[in-house]
Amino acid sequence: MQPLVNLFDLKTAVPGLVVIDSARSGESNMAIDEALLQNATPQWPIVLRIYRWDRPTLSIGHFQRIQDRQGDPRLSDLPWVRRKTGGGAIVHDQELTYSIVIPNRNSQSTKGHNETLYRGIHLAFLENLRKLGWSACLSESCTCKTTAGKEPEAFLCFLRRSPVDLLVGRDKILGSAQRRSVTGLIQHGSFLLRHAQTTPELLGLLDLENGFDPKQHVENSSSISGLKITKNEFEGGLDPNWKTDSQSTQMDPWISFFVASLKLGVSKALQVNWQNGKLSDLLENLDCVVAGRN
Repeated sequence: MQPLVNLFDLKTAVPGLVVIDSARSGESNMAIDEALLQNATPQWPIVLRIYRWDRPTLSIGHFQRIQDRQGDPRLSDLPWVRRKTGGGAIVHDQELTYSIVIPNRNSQSTKGHNETLYRGIHLAFLENLRKLGWSACLSESCTCKTTAGKEPEAFLCFLRRSPVDLLVGRDKILGSAQRRSVTGLIQHGSFLLRHAQTTPELLGLLDLENGFDPKQHVENSSSISGLKITKNEFEGGLDPNWKTDSQSTQMDPWISFFVASLKLGVSKALQVNWQNGKLSDLLENLDCVVAGRN
């Protein structure tokens, strides 16, 4: 497995942009991510995009069959879109989604996944959730189909397990998937906060009995990138009035937590000088790619 530092040949810290995007359709979300990957150059910054979906939407992994969604009538009625990355299908509803695009800065291999980035991001969420009192852990198990005759993996991502999936108890709350190309690497991830109406059996973090210890939260709140968020703010889930201004100091507490954990996780793999950015500035020359898909 190729270390991340060899893939990008980084000798110094590189620029990175954090973009808090608006809620969009599935088609628009995937078109934007694909445009960011296809047009990445060695001079581009790393782009970390945080977003939601304007309606419950099923995203299907790159290697999955469209026909398989017909096996569950709850899923067949949802709008759907295919992701650039692999993994299982996800119902995007009561969750936060991220994508990170890292431009290729040399001529290293464009195949295979990079576990350094997976593990770094998931360990950062693990650390921060534990500071808030949740007993999070990595799965360290795998449901991957590796031998002939083994049962195929579940269609839905949150019913699958890979060693770096993030669990609270037995429930998976964070999963990620990657794809490389000649221009760089993209990683998608979904952080499940509550169950979706479509899939009530897939519990999110705030559905679980294992809540956080208020005393532990008070003692440790200042250690999460300076975040000071009350228990009630967290338990309320996502603010329905989705904030899109990454410069705002009044962001939804879960978005703040999400950004802080992602930045910490990426820093476990490589050095980045982060700044807040706007998607419109990044895509100003790519309007033809995403026009009409808002």
